[in-house]
Amino acid sequence: MQSLQALQEQLHSGALRGARQIKLAADLREFPRELFALADTLEMLDLSGNQLSSLPDDLTRFSQLRVLFVSNNPFTELPRVLGRMPRLEMVGFKACQIRTVTADSLPPQLRWLILTDNQITELPDTLGERPRLQKLMLACNQLQSLPSGLAHSPRLELLRLAGNRFAALPPEVLAMPALAWLAMAGNPMTLHSEQQVLQANAAAAWRGDDLQRQELLGHGASGHIYRASAVDGGPDVALKVFKAGQTSDGTPQSEMAAGLAAGQHPHLLTPLAVLQADVHASSQELAMVLPLLPPGLQPLAGPPSLARCTRDVYADGARFSAAGAQRLLAQVRSAVAHLHGHGMLHGDVYAHNILWNPATGDAVLSDLGAASMLGELPAAQRLQLQQMELRALQHLEAEVQARMH
Repeated sequence: MQSLQALQEQLHSGALRGARQIKLAADLREFPRELFALADTLEMLDLSGNQLSSLPDDLTRFSQLRVLFVSNNPFTELPRVLGRMPRLEMVGFKACQIRTVTADSLPPQLRWLILTDNQITELPDTLGERPRLQKLMLACNQLQSLPSGLAHSPRLELLRLAGNRFAALPPEVLAMPALAWLAMAGNPMTLHSEQQVLQANAAAAWRGDDLQRQELLGHGASGHIYRASAVDGGPDVALKVFKAGQTSDGTPQSEMAAGLAAGQHPHLLTPLAVLQADVHASSQELAMVLPLLPPGLQPLAGPPSLARCTRDVYADGARFSAAGAQRLLAQVRSAVAHLHGHGMLHGDVYAHNILWNPATGDAVLSDLGAASMLGELPAAQRLQLQQMELRALQHLEAEVQARMH
């Protein structure tokens, strides 16, 4: 990230000649025309966190542009020029103010579309005419239906619908031939169950002054995790503090409800309790208490890269013994079966959400940020969604087995 002045100086000196990536957050109110000096080489452009509300019609001059992030800008419409970008495949407009997505605003080569946290009520049918579409992030909008054409998207594998206005499961979801990762909590079709669970557990919430926060243990897309000591001398726990009220997968309230509803399982990380909000604090922090996992655990893989889109990135030397792989996969299958038995979807069965011990092969499935409670859906739909999630498990098994020695 750099200032506009620094960018101008680097362009003038030739330091950026041939640049393929630029990230610029400088309170911009207009698209910086200086960037056109890189029109023949730029492949990734990140203008997130500015004050932009439009893009120039000649953006098409960026003939090599494949990735465009313009999140946290006050756009009210997805720019139509994007539909004329021949190579653009990843588009991110998270947390803008978008209400309108027109039929001609979608790039023909679109693979990954992020429209999380906007004000969208309707999507165009042309979204179902993008055969390369693999990842569609629509959480926290105002959608009540999906374009019918999405039902036959041949490669759509990950779909985020949480925090919208779906009163029933869109029929297109069950028809998607490749769908493996779905988040749909926080909609009218699940909200009653979520609220019931949170209300039932309110009396068991821990108080903030019961814990003393210690060092940061890690962080993810939705929050930071700290070690915390119980002031009464009990065992240390982990404290997950949510970053914001809305995430790419949904809301903290939905995640907490799913975790509490799931109960305990030896290979599933679920909360012990919600942390009661401090009424005297200047900002209301949402947090939950988790068991502290034993040392030696590490993520099985890294999250998907821009290039991999819906597939995790394993370390170059990642290898598993046959016995270790079988043990790991059996434990993950057991955790998923436990969730399904409780009428739930995990929504994010990925290697990067599995913590494992390379010395023993023991594994824990974590992160219920995309989990959904299915109890209000018809039984046939619950079964179909759980069968769909088995595709994610099959992808995981194939990845692990491909690295056996």
